[in-house]
Formats: sequence, C-alpha cells, structure tokens
Amino acid sequence: MVVVERHSPEAVFALLANDTRVAILQTLGETPDVPVPFAHLFDRVDVSDSGQFNYHLGKLRDSFVRKTDGGYELTHAGRQVVGVMYAGTYATDATVGPIPVDGACPLCDGTMVAEYADETATIACEGCGEWYNEFPFPTGTLDGFDREALPGAFDRWMLHVCRGIVAGFCDVCDGRIGGRLVVDAETAQDDRSPAHVEFECERCASTSRFSAGLPVRFHPRVEGFLFDHGFDTRTDPTWTLTAALDSEDVTVRSTDPPRVEVRFTTDGESVTAVVSDDATVTDVERGPVES
Repeated sequence: MVVVERHSPEAVFALLANDTRVAILQTLGETPDVPVPFAHLFDRVDVSDSGQFNYHLGKLRDSFVRKTDGGYELTHAGRQVVGVMYAGTYATDATVGPIPVDGACPLCDGTMVAEYADETATIACEGCGEWYNEFPFPTGTLDGFDREALPGAFDRWMLHVCRGIVAGFCDVCDGRIGGRLVVDAETAQDDRSPAHVEFECERCASTSRFSAGLPVRFHPRVEGFLFDHGFDTRTDPTWTLTAALDSEDVTVRSTDPPRVEVRFTTDGESVTAVVSDDATVTDVERGPVES
C-alpha cells in the first residue's frame, strides 16, 4: 500500500508568501545539484538576522528544502517552484504572430500560420481551415526561440505533452491518467476518422482528446517504420507526416468493446496497430502492401 501525506494547498502556498523564503529557494536553485552549507546559504541571501533566516529556512524544510550531509538542497517540489520562477509562468504575458509556417497544409496545400495569445499556441491553415491545432504553451519559453523557430517549437512542445499523456501522466497536476477509445462517427474528431481517444486525470479531472492514430505514432515499432521512410518523429513537424504518408486509415473492428485498426502506408509498405478500448496500442505489424 502506498501512503502519501498531503498538505493543504493553503498551507503550501502560505510557505511562499515571504521574500526571504523565496530568496532561499532562488539561491538553492542557482546550484540545484550541489548542496549548500548553512553558512554559505546565509551569506548568499540578503538577510542580516541569522535567527530570522534560520526560522524561514526551517519553514521550508521537508516541503521545498531538505537537509543533507553536505548542506541544504531543493526537494523535487522545490525544483518545480524554482522552475516556475525561471519560466515566468505566473508573471509573463505575450502575444505573437501570425508567423508563416514552413510547409503547406497537408489537406489542401494552403498556407499555414502560427500564432500565440492568452498562453495558447495555434497552428492553422489559412485556406481550408480544416487543419487546426490549439494547445497551451508556456509563455516563459517564448524568449528561448527566434520568431521563425516558434512554429516548430510549438509543435514539439505539443508532442512532448501528448506523449506524456498517452504514457499516463497528467500535464496539469502530474496525476494518473486513464484513457478510452470512443467509436462514434457523430462525435469523432473530424469527418475523416470514425474514432478518437480521450484521456482523463483521476486527480484533477483534466481531459485531453486526440485522433485515434496519435497513440499509434508513439509506439516504437511505428516510429521505426516512419524513420525508415524518412520521417523523424523527434524533429519533423506533425503537419508534414500526413504529406509523407500515402494513406492513414482508421477502421472500426469492434464497437463492444470498442477497437479500431490504424494503418499507415507509404512507399509500398504499411504498419498496422490495434487501439483497444482503454486507448492502449497492441498487435503492431509491419509488412509490404498487398497488391
């Protein structure tokens, strides 16, 4: 049995409502992999009263800071808090765009543009409007890229988040996620697919919805198939995959329980996989296309 002792959100956030405590976390964050002795930490934080310093350091103990033989270091939660400070997640606002996307719409060959507003990245076709991706992107990450590199950065971030969700981890609270396959043409993600997958966090109830083919793309045998045919899932934009494939087909195999077969075909070869009712991928097979 796993036992986790939880503190109330009010108590945890109250710990951060002090300039000295924030300064302690920031100082430890300057050398996150090296414990800092008490004397060195005190010298580096702008506070003159050692008693007050020790009091505030004690308040951070166990939640955000731990004591080791070598001194004091951040806990995992402490690293996350410092990471948020560096990222500017709660203190930054930005609007960017539109930015021309390198590559045509895979559905109509129209012009694609990327934009950013309200902490949300958008990549869409200006022509048909059918190709449209919208997802959260951390504002503090924007200044790490040149403007023309942002569309690719948006896309890689989206895949990074999607991969974690498919693996079972919530992108909001790090809780456990459960998936399910939905086979229903009326509620499918688009007219081209008779099914989609949904993931819901057991802790915070955050939900995500993807095409039935997305989990299949993350399977190692499928990634190998795509790489052998010139597509690198680590670096190539997702909008170029549709153009690289001869076809991407989703076929319903069962409705009770729901099961679909996803098939990618290119250059006379195909890879097929089954997506089960819990959105897991099984029965991956690769071979030549039968004439």
